[in-house]
Amino acid sequence: MTQSGESKPFTVPTIEEIFALLSAFNPAENGVKVVDQAKRSIESVVASLQLILQSMENFNRVANRVDKLLDEIEDPIQKLADASTLLADLANNLAPLMAFLPKKES
Repeated sequence: MTQSGESKPFTVPTIEEIFALLSAFNPAENGVKVVDQAKRSIESVVASLQLILQSMENFNRVANRVDKLLDEIEDPIQKLADASTLLADLANNLAPLMAFLPKKES
């Protein structure tokens, strides 16, 4: 019903109108759109996974380099720490002997 209270008379739709309505609901066209969107989505996922794989390979290379660096410097640092401990012990043992040294007069 319209606002004026009158109803439109019923008319039989023409063939052109029926085809226009049917073409709007073309399942083949919608299916092609869905397949195309799915293809683009899968391509995006694959590209993202490739980037993640590349990043993981880069992280692995960095970790290997850091591990190699630590292997190279670990032993010298351990020897330096041991020498520092020995020097500290020697200084502690020499402290009582300092009392026997002559005092420097100023």
